[in-house]
Amino acid sequence: MSLRAILATVLLATLLATSLPGPFVVAQEGSDLGVQRFLEAQPGLLKGYREDGRGVAEIIESAALFYGLSPRLHLALLEAAAGLLSDPAPPATTLRQPFGPAGPEGFAAQIDWASRELRAGLGPYERPPTLRFSDGQTLTLTLEQAPEGVAVQRFLAAGRTLAEWRLVVERFNQAFAAYFNNELIVIGPPALGTTMPSASTPSASASDPGDLTLLQPWPAGIRVVHLAYFDHTYPTVDSGSDGNTIVANYLGLAHVQYDGHDGHDYYFPDRPIGTPILAAAAGIAYARTRPDYGVVIVHPGGYETVYWHLGGFAPIFEGRIDTSQGTSVAAGAYLGISGPSRVPGGTPHLHFEVRRFGKQIDPYGWFGPGPDPCAAYAGCLPGEWLWSPSLIGTYDFTPPGASAPLLSSRLPGPDQTPPVAAITIAPPDDMLFATGFDGHLMQRVGRGFPRSSGTPRFGPGRAGQALEPGPAEVAYPLAGNLDPRVGTISLWAELPASYPDGSVPRHYLFAASANPEDAPAYRNTLALRRDNGGPDSAPAWVFWTTGNTEASRDLLAAPDTLGAGWHHLAITWEADGGHKALYLDGSLAAEIRGIELPTELGEVLRLGRFGAGGRHSGVRLDDLSIYNRALSPAEVAALAAAPPRDDAAVIRLSERALRIDTNALDDQGGIMAVQFGLNGVFEAPQPYYDAYRWTLPVTAGRHVLAVRFSDRSGNSTTLTQTIQLDSRQQLYLPFLRR
Repeated sequence: MSLRAILATVLLATLLATSLPGPFVVAQEGSDLGVQRFLEAQPGLLKGYREDGRGVAEIIESAALFYGLSPRLHLALLEAAAGLLSDPAPPATTLRQPFGPAGPEGFAAQIDWASRELRAGLGPYERPPTLRFSDGQTLTLTLEQAPEGVAVQRFLAAGRTLAEWRLVVERFNQAFAAYFNNELIVIGPPALGTTMPSASTPSASASDPGDLTLLQPWPAGIRVVHLAYFDHTYPTVDSGSDGNTIVANYLGLAHVQYDGHDGHDYYFPDRPIGTPILAAAAGIAYARTRPDYGVVIVHPGGYETVYWHLGGFAPIFEGRIDTSQGTSVAAGAYLGISGPSRVPGGTPHLHFEVRRFGKQIDPYGWFGPGPDPCAAYAGCLPGEWLWSPSLIGTYDFTPPGASAPLLSSRLPGPDQTPPVAAITIAPPDDMLFATGFDGHLMQRVGRGFPRSSGTPRFGPGRAGQALEPGPAEVAYPLAGNLDPRVGTISLWAELPASYPDGSVPRHYLFAASANPEDAPAYRNTLALRRDNGGPDSAPAWVFWTTGNTEASRDLLAAPDTLGAGWHHLAITWEADGGHKALYLDGSLAAEIRGIELPTELGEVLRLGRFGAGGRHSGVRLDDLSIYNRALSPAEVAALAAAPPRDDAAVIRLSERALRIDTNALDDQGGIMAVQFGLNGVFEAPQPYYDAYRWTLPVTAGRHVLAVRFSDRSGNSTTLTQTIQLDSRQQLYLPFLRR
């Protein structure tokens, strides 16, 4: 049989048709995807296999819900590639890499890899994709088939020869027909209004006698920052890793803090330590000092509320702390005060958590697309809106869909907002991070996602826009973006004629600290600030570092000779030799050697302030860059003398092989696909990663390179850059993700 004939019959027969055979089985809000029940009926060992405490059904359903894929694709692929539905005793290597060594190590990591590839493989396509096999052969697919057919064929080509691909596609065809009768479960969004509680009905089952109604667990009028959310893609903060890097809060929003979190963290900027904490509902309260100071209240209907990281207990608990003796409390009763987190380097905050029958539950409910992912987990229940209707219009206690202006911009209706994105073509090899603040916080080079507690403001920058000082707290993750052992931080700052008044006469441009509440030691801290009164009682710029001990604290200072306006500031450091230097407008202003430098700096680099809730500096910031080495004085001088960046300028390239740093963020979920294009012709979509390496398939000359980012709802953002290619080498290599 010819290859063309094989392709006409091999992949599900029906999947290769122009449409899938009906009926589609649609997973509606609150429905069960049934993966565990399916696995229980198979002879394979997946029904009981666990990785890092997670079962196979939990892993598959979490990925399926996040990426909007039918879990039946995952299951049929597991059988086709590794026989895991039918083989009761597969080798351990097969369980670690069921889809093959072309992907990452670990079962959950392989499921995530497959999900990314499948989701990107759904398209859209501007031309039929070409498969490239490990034996050097190629094959162009037809688009006259269902998108799932294209996605599966593309995924199964990874790391296989053409002959191996033909066999595994045939096995997929057989498995999908035998196990699922060629029917897909389609993961779709809930019907609008079906789960939107109104102002008078905060819970879908508010009439049940066992329901809980919550008041805010702090006094009215207290300023609060919502630091972290309940993670609906498996909250496991108390039991180890959840095996994924996916986070979704109650609105279905990704890229929020933090992975695996089983509650909500609230920070009180006016009084981080000492804010009164109140009972959110009536019940029997128990005070505990392990694993941290906290209170657990048992309520009717199987509910419990949890209040962790307290600094002290109310008098009602005297003689009953760490005992089995509870005390009856009314809603609003005083439980204690907020205190320092006992987690190393933790910011003072209240961790608030709700459980029912011993399982985690989000009191904000679930308003994202599809059913609540938490419903798939043994330790979790679907979220319910439990906050009292009396709170509507205050803080963030207004349910989406209620008539309050506070959340009008966050209604979970059809997603029509394109992603925010930034790209950099061929960034310097030693550059770890760069951001320009051009109307958004997304970095141009780097990893992870920006964090902001509030809406940031932007104003005129050196070129484009800059980050304004203001109440919003902006921070960037340090992992992958800064090396505490050696590096350089370079930025431009528009200094004011006068700095904001305050009880502490210091104004920070940036700070990173593993112990921001460890006063006065502040061990493992690195910061750049302006002191009103420096070593000579005159204004000075201070490069502050503290190593592992308080005695290692060093305040490298230089007189502030900078007037109002834009100036370049830079710091460099090298732990080996204990050398650090401070530069002002490209000139070396101060340096020191032989000191102890920090070995770790916490999780984030904060801009414009020292710690969470700190006072802002009054300085406008632009063009922040971080390097993985200490730049020389001449290199720093060159940065200071360089003209403002011109994003419209042509980039000259002498080599075809280049790195493209890609960063994007969507307000209602993740980025599902990235497409690269040249001169208006786009390649097949790729899964989203933070950087790619591509060898350009074009001749020398001027070309327009484009990158298109697409979210789950099909909204897209396309960025372009003109390049001048001087090389005449003609090669083509596939994308390699970092």
